[in-house]
Amino acid sequence: MKKDSPVLFFLILIGLLALGIGAVIFLQQYVPDTIKAGSSMSEQSKAEGRCLEVVKAALRYPAKAKFSSQDVDLIGKNQYQATGNVDAPNASGIIVRGHYICVFNTSTKSFDLLSLEGDDVWKPLQK
Repeated sequence: MKKDSPVLFFLILIGLLALGIGAVIFLQQYVPDTIKAGSSMSEQSKAEGRCLEVVKAALRYPAKAKFSSQDVDLIGKNQYQATGNVDAPNASGIIVRGHYICVFNTSTKSFDLLSLEGDDVWKPLQK
């Protein structure tokens, strides 16, 4: 018996590769373009996640915190504002509601915690 030629194997491999690339190019017209929406959503999600991290760090008892009414809005070029409520124990251990407002700049990755309002939910300021 004759062994298969390596050239024939190589040609079949090239043909299958070309067929696969052609199929991907052809099917791209049927896949929705999510790049624009995905990039703004991912930046919005980053802003929300970063805000929650900073708020948790500012709480007296972050493990017992429950977040609600979270909202993230684009407020300017590369700037997102995250707001929401947090129910957490105060110094006496009583669950009270606090409100937070954060601004995240996606171009510089800077984050400003603008407002933490609540009845003694937050840690005392370090002096």
